[in-house]
Amino acid sequence: MFAARSAIVCLAFFGVMYSTLSCVVASGWWTLRRARRMKALESAVLLFGLRIFPLVASTLVAIFLTLPSFWLMERRSFDEDAATFLLAGFALILLIAGAARMLRAQSQTSQAVTEWLRNFGPDTEGTIAAMSAEKGAPALMLVGVCRPKVMVSDAAMAVLSDNELRVAIRHELGHRRSWDNLKKLLINAAPFPGMRGIERAWHEAAELAADDAAVETRQDALDLASALIKLFRPSQRWSEPELASGLVCASSVISLRVQCLLEWHIRPRFRRTWAWGLLTVLIVTAVASNYGAALVLTHRLTELLVP
Repeated sequence: MFAARSAIVCLAFFGVMYSTLSCVVASGWWTLRRARRMKALESAVLLFGLRIFPLVASTLVAIFLTLPSFWLMERRSFDEDAATFLLAGFALILLIAGAARMLRAQSQTSQAVTEWLRNFGPDTEGTIAAMSAEKGAPALMLVGVCRPKVMVSDAAMAVLSDNELRVAIRHELGHRRSWDNLKKLLINAAPFPGMRGIERAWHEAAELAADDAAVETRQDALDLASALIKLFRPSQRWSEPELASGLVCASSVISLRVQCLLEWHIRPRFRRTWAWGLLTVLIVTAVASNYGAALVLTHRLTELLVP
């Protein structure tokens, strides 16, 4: 019985924290967009971090703080009221909805790829397969989460030159190095109203980042811009699966991508992932060194937020 109470309270606290953080992220994003102060936030890494932060933070706090604090400090007598069960039910609905979205996205992607796949023609790295455009396959896309593969349709090979096809494939490999399909799966696992704006912004930033990863010279930039222009009109007939990253997938950003490629110039590429790693280590160290105080604080918050 006490274990069941612990699970219910943890679910309730998760629901409250997840909803609160999601509202803060959604409203903060809307405010920044309205104020046109997004230059510093046009980063795929930062945008994805903002989008997935409510789910990750709520899950970690519920598992490593809420559950231990309840187990150690709560009385064994049953004193939860109906609101606790309502909050726990709401959290359970969120988790089930996220799992259902993930399974649906995976199923739809697998069905589409099975229909489009014509035959395998692996390249030297074994990362490319061929698709049939007659079956409605997009020109190029990266499919898969754990072992993503670049898929090229015969339409792309017929329209693009060798150099254009080469740099277009490098664009898809840029998505692969960034694990963008896995990020899409995690976004599906975190449903919440009002997040479409930040999801679209992340998608645009991810495409720009993949373009940047594919281009090494001025000629590469021109070839990729040419590939985007050639494939733009036919792309209106294609539908991109949920867990795939296509070369031409969102007409609203094609003009911006082409403009950036035409204005491309050599610039240093700084990898700032170490800063996020350092911040994570500092937070974990601070919590671990004051774990007892963190448990007490979490227990007080639980009593305050969960009836």
